[in-house]
Amino acid sequence: MINNDFILLDVPNHRNIGDTLIWQGELIFFKNLKYKLLDQYNRNTFNNRKIKSDKDVIILHGGGNFGDIYHSSQGFKLDIINKFKNNRIVIMPQTVFYNDNKNLISDMKQMSQHKDLHICVRDQVSFDLLSKLFDVNRIYLLPDMAFFINLDEFISNNKKGKNLVLNRTDAESTSIDHKELPFTKIENEVVYSDWPTYNSKNKTINTMSNYVEAFEGKVTKVLKNVPGSSIIMDNAFGLKSTKNIDKYINSGITFLNEFDEIATTRLHGAILSILLNKKVFLFDNFYGKNKNYYNTWLKEYKNVILTTDN
Repeated sequence: MINNDFILLDVPNHRNIGDTLIWQGELIFFKNLKYKLLDQYNRNTFNNRKIKSDKDVIILHGGGNFGDIYHSSQGFKLDIINKFKNNRIVIMPQTVFYNDNKNLISDMKQMSQHKDLHICVRDQVSFDLLSKLFDVNRIYLLPDMAFFINLDEFISNNKKGKNLVLNRTDAESTSIDHKELPFTKIENEVVYSDWPTYNSKNKTINTMSNYVEAFEGKVTKVLKNVPGSSIIMDNAFGLKSTKNIDKYINSGITFLNEFDEIATTRLHGAILSILLNKKVFLFDNFYGKNKNYYNTWLKEYKNVILTTDN
């Protein structure tokens, strides 16, 4: 699909470690291509002038934001698809979910008008959903891009005597029945937390961090049109540190390596655990994303157990 030099859009310069793992996997994958990554932008730093030629392939970052839960990301996708009719556009592997079927029909009607749009999905349910409304020959079933990361050097077999319940606290949050946790060694200490980049114990701090990120995005949108702003602003990271991608991934690795077994509602909590060769008990999120991914790719992997009792 990537048949020319390309640009990556909608990169996740935020503190969700899972999205950062996807981004890193994409960058590793791109290094295997014979074509060049021209540049990468987040939603706030990009403007239409950045696409120099109709021959440039536009790649949209993958993840779990295809649908009507994350409006800003889906709106950005639609805007790019509507504005760049002559460019090949590739959406990296996504989970598709809509609360309202009318939104699904409307989005796919717009996307179907683009004759060189290619959509990668990462589970069979997403594939079947889109194939009813979009050219099935331009839908591809592929695993999550985080699996391009090799973390063998970080695998540790040292037992810590602790297990982790990694439970998301964002828009996809759900509950885990803490009375019947499935850990192998029930005598281990159990720690409850979200990613270390979130403050699981203080919702006020989390809320303030969200406001800070939103404010940074608004400032970036203004500065990107100011001559010379590139001195203080990175195309991918905006006003944030360009070291964040390594910082977030390393914090996730260090965090999970403190535990023997992981129970999680975060898909990338499970994926990072797999990459670190840990046993993981995967609970579903509220709309079936984790279960659908497990059924598509992970059923035969002995270290992952789907736990449906939530």
